[in-house]
Amino acid sequence: MPELADIVGTGFAIDRGPFFDRLRDYLDAEAQFGTLDFRSADGQPQPTSAVAEQFLGMICGQLLWPQLVRTDFVPPDPTDTTIVDEAVALMLTRYRTGS
Repeated sequence: MPELADIVGTGFAIDRGPFFDRLRDYLDAEAQFGTLDFRSADGQPQPTSAVAEQFLGMICGQLLWPQLVRTDFVPPDPTDTTIVDEAVALMLTRYRTGS
């Protein structure tokens, strides 16, 4: 699948940049406000860019990659927010401070 690198490397990188920056900035603001604390399992601080990658990875793993590699994949209804809602719930469970 040599064309996969071209598809992902151009289309996704172009569209992802501004959204990734907004997400990272939002996570930075939440961390500064004290509502989220981005620490690894061993207690080490994680950069918000790594946490943003984790969040996007959860969503892309269920939506983007199946569309690229499975011919039988049927994307969910655009009004179904379950995948994003679950990714948010997981992130909050992991990083929320309780503030």
